[in-house]
Parts: sequence; C-alpha cells; structure tokens
Amino acid sequence: MGRDEGDSKSKNLTNFGWFVFIVWFCSNLLSQLAYIIAYGLPYDGISMLQSLGPVYYVAIFIEIVMWLFLGGIVGKKVLNKISTVAISPA
Repeated sequence: MGRDEGDSKSKNLTNFGWFVFIVWFCSNLLSQLAYIIAYGLPYDGISMLQSLGPVYYVAIFIEIVMWLFLGGIVGKKVLNKISTVAISPA
C-alpha cells in the first residue's frame, strides 16, 4: 500500500510539472501573438530581458532551472519505460 501512495504523489508531481510547462509555453505564445498584432514584428526577447538590468540574470537562472526540471521529468519517464520494458516478459 505504501508504494501506491508514493506512485500517486509522483504522478501528481509529474502532472503538476507538465501543467506548469504548458502554462508557461502558452503564455509565451500568447504574449508574442499580442506583440505581433500590436506592432507587426515579433519582439526580441534578449533585449527585453537585458532591459531588466541585474534582474536579467535571475530570470535566466529561473528559466534554466525550469528546463532542467522538465528534462529531469522526461529523462525519468524514459528510464522508467526502458527498465519496465527490459524487465517485463514479452
């Protein structure tokens, strides 16, 4: 029974991670779309981030951590699939 609770928590964390990623991705797309509609060109994300000054480095750090988190989730799922396929009989 203890294992079922751990699997449930892991699944909930994975679902939450995907939810965060999807919200982040969609917000970026909608932001870009709104800017294109208003000004006719896509905005330059790097120059906008650099205009933040020192906070720029914090924003970049948060984005890198988020990508590492997403990569960890995907990597864990791939390793679980590989080990499950290798262990289970045909």
